[in-house]
Order: sequence, then C-alpha cells, then structure tokens
Amino acid sequence: MMCCNECPFNPITGCAEERCRRPVCRQAETRCKSGFCASELGGRCLLDFYVIRKLYHGDKLAEKLVFASLKSAILGRDRALVLAIFQSARENLQPLLWRWLEVYEPRSLWLLNPVFSSAGLRPLDTFNDLEPRRAKYLNAIMHNPCSIRQVKATCSL
Repeated sequence: MMCCNECPFNPITGCAEERCRRPVCRQAETRCKSGFCASELGGRCLLDFYVIRKLYHGDKLAEKLVFASLKSAILGRDRALVLAIFQSARENLQPLLWRWLEVYEPRSLWLLNPVFSSAGLRPLDTFNDLEPRRAKYLNAIMHNPCSIRQVKATCSL
C-alpha cells in the first residue's frame, strides 16, 4: 500500500476513475507525517488489484504504480502478489521489476525460493553470481501457474 493521501484511488483527492472504499490513512493535506500510515503495511488494496488487472494491457497508471505494489507485496511477504505482479507485467517491464528487487530488496529472495525449487533451480539467498542463470530464474517466476489465480481467489474488494 502507498499512503492513502497520495494514492490516485483516494475517494476524495484521487485522480483515477476507480475509488477506494476503505482508505486506511486519515485525510490530510500531505503524506502522513506521524503515527499510522498505510505505506507501512504490507496488505493488499485496490491499488494492487488495479496493477494486476491493467498492467498487461500497458495501462500507464498501472505502470506508474507497479513498484509501489511490489514494495507492498515484499513488505507483506505476499508471495502470490509478487508472482502476480511479475506475470501481469509485459516482457519489457519484467527485467525492471527483477532489477528493482536486486537493488532495493535483495534479502527478499527467500520469498521466491519455493518457486525456484519447484522449477528445479537452487534456492537463492543473494543476487551475487546470478548473471548466467538470471533468465532461468525469471522464467520460473513467469511460468508459475497459480499465482494470479491465487491472488484473485483470495482477494475481495
């Protein structure tokens, strides 16, 4: 989740056609400065579902929000959402998502290790020395059959 006060789906200040029915943050003129903020949660929200539904179709807003959604998925340790984001992304965006993981969340690889193991690959604990096998690991993510279906089945907004 991103801060509800910055989210394009905010029911009052948002710019997107769809509107969130359950904002978490209190209404404020700027981002939550103290106390509770949705950006510190790892739960799913309308933003995540929008990204998954629209990303493959090249929706500009979904492409803009995809990294916020990926950060939320990592923060919430939501393997199904991470996989759904990768599978919803077009081929040109997938390496950028992978690179984002390398740069900002390298210790989060354990979340994807069950997927790698089921594809016959060794579990990863670091991105070091991955270069010759990077395509195999990305392919394992892309061909995991249940992630999008699992996200849709466990989500209700």
